[in-house]
Amino acid sequence: MVTMDETDVKILNLLRENSRMKNTEIARRVNLTERAVRARIEKLVRESVVRKFTIETSPVGVEGIVLIGTQIGKTGSVKEMARELSDSVFECSGEFDVAVRLRADTLDELNAKVDALRSYPGVLRTSTLIKLVEA
Repeated sequence: MVTMDETDVKILNLLRENSRMKNTEIARRVNLTERAVRARIEKLVRESVVRKFTIETSPVGVEGIVLIGTQIGKTGSVKEMARELSDSVFECSGEFDVAVRLRADTLDELNAKVDALRSYPGVLRTSTLIKLVEA
């Protein structure tokens, strides 16, 4: 179990807002030295609290959510395979077992990704929601 204090949580929240924020700026905001912030971030990475630093882009192309119903005992393997197509894969409750966010440059490319998901062993059914308007 990873132990985090209030300062670690503040650092994580700042990185969530802007993963490119400089350590010196984080240090200023949490009242630590840059070296202390760097050490805390390294610890959070080492303990897999922070798995990767990434960027979020403006919407480009087509985006959708695919809800997947799986065979009993196959949810874990379906999630692992889905991670080949998306970094947003969630186990969920309700009528479906897995939700996958997909992005593509074209509708045809998105459809090909949905078809790939449908072909995975253990997938029983899918329902695809395509984002029409950004809220």
